Amino acid sequence: MRGDIDARHNLGLVEEEAGKYDRAFMHWMIAVKDGSTDSLETIKIMYKNGLASKDDYANALRSYQAHLEEIKSDQRDAAAAYKANKYY
Repeated sequence: MRGDIDARHNLGLVEEEAGKYDRAFMHWMIAVKDGSTDSLETIKIMYKNGLASKDDYANALRSYQAHLEEIKSDQRDAAAAYKANKYY
């Protein structure tokens, strides 16, 4: 917790193992809002297994996209373009 998305994701795993899917989902959504692709993937699996609704998964996708928009900057775009054009 306290901003560590990996810790939040792991809390979700602990809750899932205890059969507390609602609490697990809550932890994963918080992690997704902070950019956790692991939590997004886990919610996707929950949706595929019937443990999360289509709306739950759609909300997770929107939250993840909002995070990406929030961290977007011209400097990051320039760095990504530079890295893509550089030969290793």
